[in-house]
Order: sequence, then structure tokens, then C-alpha cells
Amino acid sequence: MEIMKLVRVQWDRGIAIAAAIGGLLVLLIGYLGVSDTEYVAKQMPYFISAGVFGIFLLSISAVAWLSADLRDEWREIHALRELVEIDMAARGVK
Repeated sequence: MEIMKLVRVQWDRGIAIAAAIGGLLVLLIGYLGVSDTEYVAKQMPYFISAGVFGIFLLSISAVAWLSADLRDEWREIHALRELVEIDMAARGVK
């Protein structure tokens, strides 16, 4: 199962994708609830529950995706540092 291995390795991107899909789904459900009524008083519960929760899930998605990108950058910087240290050791530089 390549997908399971990919999800295990890239768990933060998996969380980001799941949160984005969930957030969009919650916003769609909220929109469908708001569009069924003309009265603002009946629209407010949809706006408050679905709107705020949908935006919260999309924010979680953005933070998780940025965290994954930063983790990749730090891993690459660490690998470059190890290569520089190996090269310096081979040249006899302290």
C-alpha cells in the first residue's frame, strides 16, 4: 500500500488535506442551510456554526501545510549541513 506509506510519512499534509476537505464541506452545508431561508434570524445559526467552524478547519489546514513545508526545509538544511561537514572532514578543515 503506497498510499498508506505516503500518509504515514506525510501525516501533516494528510491532516491539512482532510481539514481542507472538511472545512469546504462544512461551509457548503452552511451555505445550503442559509440559502433555504430569507430571514436573517434563521440564517444566523448556520453562519455562526458552519461559517466559523469551516473557517477554523481551513485555518488548521493552512497551518498544517505550512508546518509540513517548514519541516521539509529543515530536513533539507540538515542534509546540506551534514554534506558540508563530511566535505570539511575530508579536506582536513576543522
